[in-house]
Amino acid sequence: MTKTETKTDMKQIAFALTCIAIALGLSACTETAPTKTTNSTPAVSASPAATIDSAAATRANYQKNCEGCHGVKGDGGLVKVDNKQIKVPSLFSDHAMKRTDEQLTKKITNGEEDMPAFKDKLSAAEIADLVKFVKVHFQNRP
Repeated sequence: MTKTETKTDMKQIAFALTCIAIALGLSACTETAPTKTTNSTPAVSASPAATIDSAAATRANYQKNCEGCHGVKGDGGLVKVDNKQIKVPSLFSDHAMKRTDEQLTKKITNGEEDMPAFKDKLSAAEIADLVKFVKVHFQNRP
């Protein structure tokens, strides 16, 4: 075997090993790792579309049930309801900002003073979404 033949053989072997390494790398990248689940209920993650739909539904609930008194900007003010003039608090006032999620949920659910109860109009989940909406949209709180 000559020196030229040895170099050619080495190049072919190197080329073959490179091809094998690339093939192994590609096959490893396309395999999915097995997932281990601890319960029989499949995990459900919120898709961006579901999140957008949920936000749109919450905004629609605010517009339908809250905006008439609290306003588009959440600033409240004097509002006439059932021929009665009431002062609606701002959603970003100190008083509203100091309320916990539980307090806001209770107020929306059961009403308070001039505010009507929404327990018969909205589900518990819709009320929870409204609490989050008010905190994020009007109060810049998480």
